[in-house]
Order: sequence, then structure tokens, then C-alpha cells
Amino acid sequence: MLDDVTHKKNMKVIHWTPIENKDSILKNGIQIQDTRIACSILTPFDNLNRWWLDFSLLETGKEYIGVVFELAASDFPLVHDHWVVSTYQEIDDNLEVTLNRRYRLEEIRKDNPYGVFNTIEALKEEYKSTIIWRIGEAVKEHTLVLQEDGTYGYDTVEIIETGYEEIKKDSQKAFQEFFDDPEFMEFVFEDYQVLLYNDISPERIEKVINAEDSYTYSEFMEEIKKSVSSEVNK
Repeated sequence: MLDDVTHKKNMKVIHWTPIENKDSILKNGIQIQDTRIACSILTPFDNLNRWWLDFSLLETGKEYIGVVFELAASDFPLVHDHWVVSTYQEIDDNLEVTLNRRYRLEEIRKDNPYGVFNTIEALKEEYKSTIIWRIGEAVKEHTLVLQEDGTYGYDTVEIIETGYEEIKKDSQKAFQEFFDDPEFMEFVFEDYQVLLYNDISPERIEKVINAEDSYTYSEFMEEIKKSVSSEVNK
């Protein structure tokens, strides 16, 4: 576990929003509209922090700002997964959309419970495991196996073990090639989002940046690296 081996670091996120919302956010905070707030976990990598901005938001033609704040216990439960921006729709016999809304937390919990986190400790552990899994996937080709639901998939435990084995060979090299590599980390988390279901009060806002600004945060990634280093050096 991360917090068992090193001092707990803060986990920060960035929420991209049209610039016309700036005054309201600074006065009232980020308020939930239609069940959720979407953010990205802040990392040392500018390309990853602004992935959603560059991928889709700038195409709207609007000017955006990034609102930075620290995750708190009151933000949980939350969702952290990739491509969780889809909406619930109801369509009539003429194929016309009669209802269009974002999924509620209880609906996501039912359909995709693995993406719902009740504590920051669980979220941090999953974040670390996802990196290790991608390393294991990158360094060795694995065989599809028959799973309990009758479908074929990869053995997640085996892939994570492969990842740890690769790091154990030379942890400093692995940190440089994977954990410190902006392109690899973008590959791992490029389309992930954090979905929050509670308002963010204005006093929690640490910084507001313009879309062209670079803003990174390294402490959480350093915590992960220290945790992994401790695990492979036992």
C-alpha cells in the first residue's frame, strides 16, 4: 500500500471549463450540474494533464481555463476510469432522442463497479497498479485465457507480476523508461477522467490557469515511485 511505505502526498486534479465560467467558479466554486464534474489527475506531464483539452474541448472553439484543486475525503465516492463521458439516452420508436443525461453514480456503480472508488487510498493503489499492468503488457506478450464469465481475456495478475519483475531488474532504468516518460504515461492514462459528484467550494481552488499555460505536479508520482521501489526491494 502506498501510505504504508512513505509519507502521504496530496492528490490534485484539474477541471477544464470555458473561461466565461471563471468569475462564477471563483465566487461560488465548481457546482455540480447534471450529476457530475469531470477532471483529470495532475501529473508531472503537461501532455497528459491537458489531454482532454487538446483532444476534444478546444474543437468547440471556446477558450478554456484549468481549475486546480486537491482531492478531499468529501469527494468520495468518485469514478476514475477511461471514456466515462458517455450519456444515458432514451430513444422513441422514430429513433428520436427523448432523454439525454449523464450517468448517475449509482448507475455507474451497478454497471462498472471497478471504476468507483470510496477512498483516496483505494484510488492511489489502483493508479499505481494500472501503471504496473501497462509495463507488464509492454515488455511481454501474454496469452489469452478463459475467464469465469466464459470470455477470453488476459490474466491481470500475471501481467502485473511481469511488470514488477521488469522493474526489479533495474528499478532506476524502469523509472526512467516508464514512470518518467511523458509518452508512456500518456499511453497509460490518456483518456482517463475523474468524475466527482459533490460541489467544490471556492476556498478549495488552488490555482486557475489559461489553456496555453503549462502546469504540472510531481509529488504524487514520486510517492508512487517510492512505494514501488520499496516493494521490489523487499
